[in-house]
Amino acid sequence: MAYYRKVKAKNKKGYTWAFTIDRGVDPSTGKRKQITRRGFNTSKEAELAATKIMQELEDNEYVEENKITLKNYLTEWLEVFAKQNVRKSTFKGYTSAIYSRLIPKFGFIRIKEIKPPMLLKYYNELSEEGITPEYINYLHTILKHSLDTAVTWGYIKNNPVLKVSPPPRKRKQMDTWSVDECRFFLKYTKEHAKHHKYMLYFLAIFTGMRRGELLGLKWSDVNFENNTISVSRSLYYVPDEGIVTHEPKTLHSIRSISISDEVLNRLREYQTCQKEKMLLTGNHLSDSHFIISPSAGSPLNPNTVHKLFLYDIKKAGLKRIRFHDLRHTHATIMLKLGEHPKIVSERLGHTNIQTTMNKYSHVTPNMQKGSATRFEDAFKNDI
Repeated sequence: MAYYRKVKAKNKKGYTWAFTIDRGVDPSTGKRKQITRRGFNTSKEAELAATKIMQELEDNEYVEENKITLKNYLTEWLEVFAKQNVRKSTFKGYTSAIYSRLIPKFGFIRIKEIKPPMLLKYYNELSEEGITPEYINYLHTILKHSLDTAVTWGYIKNNPVLKVSPPPRKRKQMDTWSVDECRFFLKYTKEHAKHHKYMLYFLAIFTGMRRGELLGLKWSDVNFENNTISVSRSLYYVPDEGIVTHEPKTLHSIRSISISDEVLNRLREYQTCQKEKMLLTGNHLSDSHFIISPSAGSPLNPNTVHKLFLYDIKKAGLKRIRFHDLRHTHATIMLKLGEHPKIVSERLGHTNIQTTMNKYSHVTPNMQKGSATRFEDAFKNDI
């Protein structure tokens, strides 16, 4: 049952309309449960709003939106939900972004009062400030995920972030090396760099593994009989905690990569060197030791890899690329050599072949041309 009334207001008419819906008595508190809404220009507007709420109550779809502020909600979400459901490194990133960007801007606004235009205006402000589209998308993702949970918890009825689009990400330039450049770099680092760095670069080029996956490899992951490397963990650096181990980012990232006899031989040579190096300190190399290790089988800090890589590139006099571009180099060379994209996708640990095809679309025109030529060659003697 809804009750309608006029409420004094500072407008031309001097009043607005309000209504109250009586929901009976709360058995847990003994108090009356009511829903009140104000600010309607006409009695008709008030009736329509009341009818909508009463229908939602009857269909058990009504959500009493929470008065909690975004600051209090995000603090709760981080502790109760995110901390238990994302990687430690991801959690640290979320926490930093929330406290440095989202809370200062929206912290004291109730989550039910956050509207799409407010978010869009904020994204525009960030763009004008010079913040990259990638980071704005990152903030957008945090807001979306957190307020999705707010809907699930019944704090709000709808997620306003779903009605806003962040600025489009700029397509990153994909720089790769040629086979000759890879060969030159490996020859140079084998002669001038420390052995564990050379092995890191060698495996990156010959397997296409991610940085964290390479650093997470242990000797137990190498099958010397079947010529395979198993990828089952990844290393990350988390501030205040140091180096931590996680499972790879997706189920498809957990995989087995075939390696050639040459790669296997390099691993054997490197393993022998590691054993000899550890014996000098009275230690023994075991299957549980990390392969990419500066000393005693301990892991290499992921945060140092890019800096070390850039140093060695400069010394070698080669075109500057990112360490992650060695992964792109591996995939691009394989595709140009005619390897099936499905195989490349499996080696890289992509979720599906479409991801591979989209990422390396610049290679596919040449693949199609070669395929067309080979098809024509098959008919040459008959047409």
